[in-house]
Amino acid sequence: MTFRAGVAHADITPPLGLPLGCWAARDALAQGVKEPLIGQALVLSDGEHEAAIVVCDLVFVGADLAATVRERVHALTGIPENAISVHASHNHSAPSLVRGATIGGLPDVAAFERYAEFVGDALAGAAYAAWRKLEPAAVGAKVTSAPGLSGNRVDRTRSVDDSLTVIRIDRAAGGPLAALVSMAVHPISVGGTTILWDAEYIGPLRDSVETAIPGVECIFIQGCAGDIAPFDWWFGDREAEPHGYELRDRLGRGIGEQAVASYAAIEPVPGGRVAAETVWLELDRRRHSYAADEIRALLAENGEVEEEPWPEVWAPGVHTMTSAQDFPRTYVNGALRMYLDMLERADVPARAQVVGIAAGDVAIVTNPFELFNAAGLRIKERSPFATTVAAAYANDYAGYLPEDSDLDLVDTVPLREIVDQDTYRWAYGITNSNVNRGEVNRLVDESVALLERLAARV
Repeated sequence: MTFRAGVAHADITPPLGLPLGCWAARDALAQGVKEPLIGQALVLSDGEHEAAIVVCDLVFVGADLAATVRERVHALTGIPENAISVHASHNHSAPSLVRGATIGGLPDVAAFERYAEFVGDALAGAAYAAWRKLEPAAVGAKVTSAPGLSGNRVDRTRSVDDSLTVIRIDRAAGGPLAALVSMAVHPISVGGTTILWDAEYIGPLRDSVETAIPGVECIFIQGCAGDIAPFDWWFGDREAEPHGYELRDRLGRGIGEQAVASYAAIEPVPGGRVAAETVWLELDRRRHSYAADEIRALLAENGEVEEEPWPEVWAPGVHTMTSAQDFPRTYVNGALRMYLDMLERADVPARAQVVGIAAGDVAIVTNPFELFNAAGLRIKERSPFATTVAAAYANDYAGYLPEDSDLDLVDTVPLREIVDQDTYRWAYGITNSNVNRGEVNRLVDESVALLERLAARV
């Protein structure tokens, strides 16, 4: 049995002239590129079992795109589809591709149709190239903390999981192959301040690691960042540092420098079996007390509200921590459409794909949610592996998933009050969760059970 690994990447930068997505309060088309958006693939093999991890600089990987990538990778390589995981970095400076997403209220953007087809081919091609380059390798990992780079944006008094995980994969013949870096921080540092495509803080993070370690492929895997923002930003914070590339680069390089220090302390070991498994969960959709007629009436009423015209880029003072309060109509309509979708599909379970991939003492377990960080930490603490990455935003986009105690905070709030952005902006991620109370614990338990099964096989 010989442990082998291969890596490859592909440029997935969208064409210019397409809408810059993900942010309200602006109306712009892309006019340039700050740095390329890329897709990357890591393929692992022990001679009997193979698995693939595919990541990309997108805000979402909708279920349709994930299925396309898995199907094409399997056709090209023979890697089982249940051993392939497709991840988004949650880059808010990228196009919003949500086709097939489990959550309601997020409309597709027709302008991205042809680009979405290209992305599926490009990501599958990267995985094929990585598979073709499989070579004997050694793997090791280290977990440290990166304090001061993130904070809880829902409740700034809460602690956050600021752990930084680095998985180092070296060529058995000598030399670096890959550095997987995982941390939980929302990639929202640029905001609506640019007319360029960019990779958010993941761009300077990768650059700092690959500059310090020539020949390595730095692959970022987003953690459970549903309630984690950069630095000390929190919802309603009128004194938050302004968005922009200066702050973005400070965040990315801060994570990258700590990743390089961790990488240097890791001693990879050869060998190690590879195991992978996929579990499909059917989660109950959230039950709320709002009537469909009440929701539709408020949608009609809100549609008559006039907001000032949006510029190409945000004016000074516009910030994602407060933009919903300054430009509420988009956020209110999104919440109302989501509540209506919950009623219309009340008896249709929300399907959630959980994928686990392990190599020796290292494991990655994924979920499609914007999982709050406390739940992600619970998965890691209960894992039987020496090192575990709990990765969100993978294989679909299923919306926010907070803890039950957070849902209890908004359980009896009337509809008109819950969508009031001045009153309940702090609860974003809770008010718009798509699944019912108790389901977060099912996700955690099933993720841990999957890890336990993988541990028995490696």
